[in-house]
Amino acid sequence: MWHLIHPPMVNPRAMPFKLNFSPAKAFRLPGHALIHVRGQDACAFLQAQCMNDVNALKDGEWHYNGWLTPQGRVFALFYVIRVEIGHFLLILPALEPQALIDGLKRFVLRSKVSFEIESSGHLSASIGKPIAAEDGIDYDLAGQVLLQIGHGEKSRTLFLGSQIGMANPDAAQRWHEMDMAAGWVWINEGLQDLWTPHMLSLQQLKAFSLSKGCYPGQEIVARTHYLGKSKRALFLIHGPHLQPGRVLESDGRDIGRIVNASAGGILGAAVLPADIAPGTCLDGDICVAAPVSGL
Repeated sequence: MWHLIHPPMVNPRAMPFKLNFSPAKAFRLPGHALIHVRGQDACAFLQAQCMNDVNALKDGEWHYNGWLTPQGRVFALFYVIRVEIGHFLLILPALEPQALIDGLKRFVLRSKVSFEIESSGHLSASIGKPIAAEDGIDYDLAGQVLLQIGHGEKSRTLFLGSQIGMANPDAAQRWHEMDMAAGWVWINEGLQDLWTPHMLSLQQLKAFSLSKGCYPGQEIVARTHYLGKSKRALFLIHGPHLQPGRVLESDGRDIGRIVNASAGGILGAAVLPADIAPGTCLDGDICVAAPVSGL
């Protein structure tokens, strides 16, 4: 059995986005999968493939991370947690986990590393309060708080339990909205290979490294950063009928694309020209709220 104790994020920052959300019992977090990466070469393999510095993690620590195409476009975004030197967890929102495993396996070669999708435990979450026994879920068998984001009323906890959490679509949707507000977007199969990390403003979350050495797409990421040539960034938007992947127009001209949207299609995150002004109204009664600012 593996154990995590109060896993911190590397370089945590407070979330500025205010939400009116009553603390709720632990709820099921749909669309998230957990992958175990094990083996004596697990750390070296992830360090060579992932866009963030896996070597910087200590036991129990986590950070935002991802995997890029050789052209520097985002294939997958995920949290990485180091359990111990030969055991890491990848928590993957939205994307089918086998798609990531199949992609990574092409580069294993002779490395001693294995991948396994967690099947016996269940990912659940809470917003705004610690997990308590009265939440009605048995955490004794696995009992793992995997990561915690933010502080106080804006605190969010993601953990692995032996039972399925209660269905709470409103709470699960609020989790997604908080992710969008922080700039942590969910990349599914239909959104792969469209944007670079800078276009998604992932520097705000320190989700990629500029100093750790080579990884797929690293040259593109470094060139974009040091030459300051990213002309696009991630913005919060609001309007009717928002859908992921939808092209956004201004005066009939394509200017961006929606990355994620709330279930009701009212709040979203979109890649737009970096110099667009908050308050700008786009075609279809869609308005630009603000650039994402990270946690």
